[in-house]
Amino acid sequence: MISLDPNVCTNCLACKHVCPNYVFGVISRPNDGQELYLRYPEQCCACGHCIAVCPSDALRHPELPRDEFVPLSPPTIAPEVMQALLFSRRSIRNYRPDTVPEKVVEMLLAAATHAGTSSNGQSEDFVVIKDRALLKTLELLVVDVLWRAGFKHIADHGILARLLERKYGPEMVRQYRPYHGIFKHRRENGEIEGVVFRNAPLVIIAHGLKRNALAAVNCALALRNIELLALTMGLGTCWVGFLVGAAGRSRKVGEFIGVAANRRIWGALMVGYPEEQYHCKLPRKSRQVHWI
Repeated sequence: MISLDPNVCTNCLACKHVCPNYVFGVISRPNDGQELYLRYPEQCCACGHCIAVCPSDALRHPELPRDEFVPLSPPTIAPEVMQALLFSRRSIRNYRPDTVPEKVVEMLLAAATHAGTSSNGQSEDFVVIKDRALLKTLELLVVDVLWRAGFKHIADHGILARLLERKYGPEMVRQYRPYHGIFKHRRENGEIEGVVFRNAPLVIIAHGLKRNALAAVNCALALRNIELLALTMGLGTCWVGFLVGAAGRSRKVGEFIGVAANRRIWGALMVGYPEEQYHCKLPRKSRQVHWI
C-alpha cells in the first residue's frame, strides 16, 4: 500500500492533483496552512503518477521500486513532425526477408508496456513469433478456422450469409465478403502461404484476460505504440485481423502458441522492413464531426 513520509512532504499537493483515484486528502490548519494526508490509500491503483511528480521524494509503494523511476527529458517533437509521422503510417504487406534485431524488438515491447491500461491493470502480455516455419503452420491453421467458421458461406446473400450478418453485423460481413474468393482461390491453387502474415519476418501478438471487457482496448493501445515507434526505426507493420478473428472462433489458435485458456488474443501485428516505400499521403474519406 502507498505510504507518505510527513517529515519530507512539502505539502505542494502535486500528488493530489495527478491522482486518478482520489487517494489523497488535505487538512486545513488555521496557522500552518494545508497538510496533505492519505485519505483513502486502499483506492490506490499503483499507477505511480504521484511518485513521479513528487519533488521531495515523500511517497513510496512496494510495487513501485523508487530506483526504477528513470528521469525523463521533456519531449521535443514538434506537432508538425508528429503529424507527418502519423500521416506516413501505412499498413505494410510486403516485406524484405531481413530479420528484425532482438534489441529492436525489445524496444518495441518496452513501448507497448508503457501504453495506458484501464485502472493501470497492466495485465496484457505478448507472444513474439520469429520462427518462420511456425508462422507458416499457424497461417494454415488460421485459414482453416476462418474458412470453416463462415468464409465459405459469405460469398452469396443466402440464409447462411444473413445469419452471419445477424451475428457479426452487416459492416463486418461487407468487409469479409471479398475474402471468400481470396481464400477459395488460394486454397484451390495451393497458394495459402503469405495470405495471413504476408511473409513478414516477425509477428507480435497481444493477449489479455477473456473476462476483462477492456482488454481489447488495452491491447490495441499497446500495439499502436509499437506501430508508431516502428515507423521511426524504418520498420513497417500491419494489423493481423485474420489471426484475431480465428483466435476468437477456435481455441486451437491460442493453444498452438501457448496462450492460456483464460486469456484471449486481442491483437497482433506483423513487423518487418518494407519492400517498398510510400511517397505520398493518401486521401481519406471526410468524416462526420458533431461539435457540441
